[in-house]
Amino acid sequence: MFIAKAVAATLLAGSFGALAAPPGDDAAYDKQRQMEDKRVACMTEQGLTYVAALTPKRRWQPGERERLAGDLRALRAYRANYGFGVWSPNVYPKDEVVNPVQHENPNNKTLMSLSAGELKKWRAADESCFSQAVKEVLGKTVTSQEDYYDQLEAAVDKSLSVLDQDKELVRLGKQFATCLGVGESRPTALDGLSHTKIVRQASEVARKASKGELPKAPKGKTIIFRPNLKPEEARPYLDKEVKAALKDLECGRAFYPAYSPRAVELTSRVYQEFGREGAAQAIPSRIYRKII
Repeated sequence: MFIAKAVAATLLAGSFGALAAPPGDDAAYDKQRQMEDKRVACMTEQGLTYVAALTPKRRWQPGERERLAGDLRALRAYRANYGFGVWSPNVYPKDEVVNPVQHENPNNKTLMSLSAGELKKWRAADESCFSQAVKEVLGKTVTSQEDYYDQLEAAVDKSLSVLDQDKELVRLGKQFATCLGVGESRPTALDGLSHTKIVRQASEVARKASKGELPKAPKGKTIIFRPNLKPEEARPYLDKEVKAALKDLECGRAFYPAYSPRAVELTSRVYQEFGREGAAQAIPSRIYRKII
């Protein structure tokens, strides 16, 4: 199984429970609804079928808010069981914390019924309608859904760059890097550094285990492969991941409480500006952006 850039965060983020959403998420979700309604109207005008594909509203799972805020106790409890959340979906296939319920796009049946020519026409129209909806609702100019995500992540990078200029975070980053034994000490680079290493390792395991022909990545893109191992096969990898995650946390015990709340706040603002809920998906998206 492989994960494309635009959906990586959705597939590997955890499920969310009963806590309230961060300020601004309700308005962002309403913008998503408006954009989907406009896509429906636009496609209908062209004689094409499109069903609004609004993702169910995210809900927080217990401890999620605390982890995003850099709470060491909450982070330690999660990492001791799930590591960074890379191998744990294989080890705990029935655990919704790491294997959230996936919601099928309601347009899939329509797409499956189209001929190659019809599908090409539908996709071209949908990209145009999506771009039009973004312009009308958000006031932003995008050429495609991929361009939308590229602009979103570029805006996140720009927003977070101010944290690399913060003297206290720079000091804590150097301590963190020394403990990890890495040369990179920029706060934004350290955030998720150990996590991305595990993701790359897991992707390589999946690539080597594949018996069929693997899809080729488009130019300038990276395909992330997700291992399809049985729980007992994945357990040794998870055990190593847990150790790495706990070491990362111990090294970053002063860094995370100082860095994480500010990073989440800045990233959430950007996501909300783009009509997306913020902190719930911002962090996993950041992780995969670093890989790609």
